This record gives sequence, structure tokens and C-alpha cells, in this order.
Amino acid sequence: MSLRDTALRVGDDQVSSRSGSSSPSNPSNPSNRSGRARGVRWLVLLALLAAAVAFTVANQRPGSRAAYHPANPGPLGAQALARVLADHGIEVIVAEGEKALRAAAPGEDTTVVVSSTTALREPTERTFLEIVRHAGRVVFFAPDRATVRRMLPQFSLRISPSATSATADCDLPDVRRGEQLSRLQHRYLGPAAGSTCFTTDGYAGYVKAAAGGLREVVLLGTTDLIVNSRITEADNAAIALRTLGHSPRVVWYVPDLLDAPTATAGHGEDPILPPWLGAMVLLATVAMLAVMWWRGRRLGRLVQEPLPVVVRAIETTEHRARLYRKAADNERASAVLRDATRRRVTAYLGLPSGVPPALLVPPVAAATGRPVGEVAWLLGGDPAATETEMLSLAAALAALEKEIRRT
Repeated sequence: MSLRDTALRVGDDQVSSRSGSSSPSNPSNPSNRSGRARGVRWLVLLALLAAAVAFTVANQRPGSRAAYHPANPGPLGAQALARVLADHGIEVIVAEGEKALRAAAPGEDTTVVVSSTTALREPTERTFLEIVRHAGRVVFFAPDRATVRRMLPQFSLRISPSATSATADCDLPDVRRGEQLSRLQHRYLGPAAGSTCFTTDGYAGYVKAAAGGLREVVLLGTTDLIVNSRITEADNAAIALRTLGHSPRVVWYVPDLLDAPTATAGHGEDPILPPWLGAMVLLATVAMLAVMWWRGRRLGRLVQEPLPVVVRAIETTEHRARLYRKAADNERASAVLRDATRRRVTAYLGLPSGVPPALLVPPVAAATGRPVGEVAWLLGGDPAATETEMLSLAAALAALEKEIRRT
């Protein structure tokens, strides 16, 4: 596969005339018809504005259909665990976004839960650490490599998906010796002073330590402890309840992509831009489009004319390939290639969109017959260090997709 092929993968009637004037249905009142037309137009405009308002309100929050959301009753939701915690007398607060997390005011009596780090970005992470610095405990479920590197530099991550259960080699308040997790997706290496469990080659599936300016951080290398479809397997439920039931109050943080960045006048001050500005811009845009549709001139079909020079569409791809080669940004190119492959493979297998890479590995390995470790590296391993490695990665991803399409 050439560099140009790699860039290819990275990059991937006339309106009916107005009715002619006709004789009015009521000759004695010729303005009736035009009045009715104006009324219909205003009704259409108001309907569009109402739809825009409804759309804005419906999309202000992340929504309970997201994976690992504590109100999601689906297979990838975490509603079962949240309800059991509440039944045990623990106050469970769902904080969707930065504003809700700040309003929850996590303190010493609070355990903060982060079940998905997909929507976390660097500005959001800094704000998150500032808000939860007084929390008694912060629990992360299978945080990705970027989040661990930026938020918890004292830790390192190793992707080690396993289809078999893991047995505890420790005796801690959260995990008892001999208890089992249904499987592990990640393992972590933390500070020497921390507590570890499910350890292999120094990397553990459970790590508890003080890090990132927080009093106590717990990293668990699996989401099976919280998802409705797997919480009843092995000792998942018991370990999850002890880990999250550490405090009388649980704040379940659901990150929102709209949280970052936020334009503020200064630390702790009111935002420069009012919160309703986004909705107003959307409404103004819809109104402008409605007026353009209502009063704009209807033009005919576009007429083709011969051009003096024919520009090949492939030239854009070739120039983009040269830019990638000149910048030598193999890390970015590798990430784009892997992300595109994950999206296409998810569609081929009929899985819900947004499935984390760790959960995508087992079905892909089963469909292709490849080893789990090889598939895990292809879909989420370390970035290519050289151009040759990147080309090899692109070829391997293309071959993987081809195998999936044949199944």
C-alpha cells in the first residue's frame, strides 16, 4: 500500500414555478387568497421555529441512551448498578456535564464515578480535577490511554483484553482474595505506595492510590462491573458495590462534549458569552433559511459548460498525502486510520455506534479468527513510529476490513 492509498483511507430539479394568477374565488374580495397564503407562510415559519427550539432543548444534555449511563436500561447501560446502590441507601446523583458536576459539590463524603472518558478533552479534564479535588474517592472504569496520560501521569496503561475471568490475588476492602472479574480490558501500573489487585507482570486490573492531586483514585480495567449485560457474571456486582459504596453519596459524572472549551472572563467569574446565545444563533439561522425559502427567487437548473482544463479529483488526495509525509505526523495518521476502521467494522458487524475499542475486539476476533491480542493492537495499539510502520498498519487495517466484509 502506497502513501497515496493511505491518504485515501484517511480522507474519506428546477423548482416548480409559482402558480400563475387566476381569477379569485370571490371576485368581490380579491385579497382573500393572498391573505390565506400569508397566513400559511407564517404558520410554516412558526412551526420551523418551534422545531428548532425543541431540537435545542432535547440536545442540551448527553442523554440516557449513551453507553455506561446510569439511567440507561440497555445492555451497555449502568442502570442496574445505580438502582442497587440507591436501594442500599446511597444517594446517587447523575451529573451530566460540568455545570451539574459543579452543582453537586463533591466532598469528603462523596465517591465520584467516571464510567466513560470518550467525551473528555484536555480543558474538561483540568476543570474536572479542580472540581473533584476534595472528593473522598474518584473511580475510573477502563479509562483510555490519553486520559490516563493527561490526568494521571503517575499511571501507565497496558491494553490486555482477555476473554477469561481474572482471579484476585489480594485482600482489600473492595476486593477479597479469590474473587473473580468476568474479564479485564486494561491493566495499569500505578505508584509504588498504592494498592493493586488482579496483577500480571506488574500491571494490575485494580489500582488504588493518591494521584493527580486527588485524595484517592481507583482505576478498574473493565466495564463489566457496571454494564447491565455483564454485572451479574462472576463477582462483578460484589466488587462494584463495595468500590462505589465506599461513601454515602455517589456522583456519577457523564462528560459532555459541549463543556470544553468555555469562554470565561476569568476564574470563577460569569461567562463572557450568555448561555442562551447558542440557542438564539440557531433560531436566527432557521428563521433566515425560512425567509430565504419564502421570499427567495427560484432559479433554474444549473447549466454545464465545458472547462478549458480538467482537474483530476485525485490531485487533492495526492497533495494531502504529501502534506502528511512532509509533516511526518504518523501518530495523527495512525489514529485517523484506526478510528475510520473501527467505525466501518462496527457497521459491518451491526453493533451500536460508539462501542469502545476494548468491547469491539472480541466480536472482531471471533469474526476473523485472528488472535485477540493482534486485533486489539490493530484497533487501539501504539501509533506507528515511522512511515514504513504506518503503511504496514494501513495495509493491515485494510486486510482486516476485507475479512470482516467477507463474513
